[in-house]
Amino acid sequence: MTLAFVCIKWGEAYPAEDVNILYQGVADHVSEPFRFICLTDRPDGLRPEVEVADLPATGALALRWRGCWPKLGMFAPGILRGVDLAVYLDLDIVILRSLDPIIAHVRARPGLHVLREWNPNVWELLPVSMRPDRGAQSSMVAWRPGEQDHLYLDVMANPDAAYALVKNDQLYIGIKARDRHYFPPGFAVSFRRHLVPHYPLNLLFKRIRKPARAAVVVFHGAPKPLEVAEDGAGAWGTRMRPGFGPVDWVRDYWKRGRDGARAALSRQERGRSEDEPPQPRQISS
Repeated sequence: MTLAFVCIKWGEAYPAEDVNILYQGVADHVSEPFRFICLTDRPDGLRPEVEVADLPATGALALRWRGCWPKLGMFAPGILRGVDLAVYLDLDIVILRSLDPIIAHVRARPGLHVLREWNPNVWELLPVSMRPDRGAQSSMVAWRPGEQDHLYLDVMANPDAAYALVKNDQLYIGIKARDRHYFPPGFAVSFRRHLVPHYPLNLLFKRIRKPARAAVVVFHGAPKPLEVAEDGAGAWGTRMRPGFGPVDWVRDYWKRGRDGARAALSRQERGRSEDEPPQPRQISS
């Protein structure tokens, strides 16, 4: 079964470096062979292991308040040809532990798997089953290509109906996916909700600790990983969840990704200088 990890880099919001670092994070935490596919309109600067394809519908689907509807292009028929299981990852995540168990979990249960949107922290005093279901959180999605084509086709046929139904694309995925399941609780955590103390507790607990069990940390909203990864990082976060300075485990992850990309791009450049043809990366879309 061909496994592929998929990401999207569209426009100027994220540089190629973020794709390269995500690739390294996957390579470090997945034991089986995989393809890594970036749907993008700007492939420059990507390390040679990354395959690239055009993201469809960027002119037809809208960027709207709190929504990136063009993300639904990853469900377009045929765009992931030859892939048996696809795992989509946002660029603003950090991978800390093996993804093998979650891949096995997804393979054992057909349908679309997606993160569950986190509740405000006060709800964490209750079991997950008793918390309000706020819908899907699409920083990570897994599905079998061909089984969820309607998520793209239906919106392309009538975008306004989808926009009127829900406020963003991830909620649409959550309610319209066939045979939808949430990933197991605790597999992924929110950086700002779970790891950054709320004011005034952050005045006492300033060090951001690495989560003990979670495999994935999602940086939705503020801050983004780069803001806490640089040695010269200053103030970051929100008014009620502020922080200051680099976070050591994010910095180490970012450095490993950067170093891996530099080495891969250097090897590619040496190959070209020796008249070796570059590895083809463009796939049909």
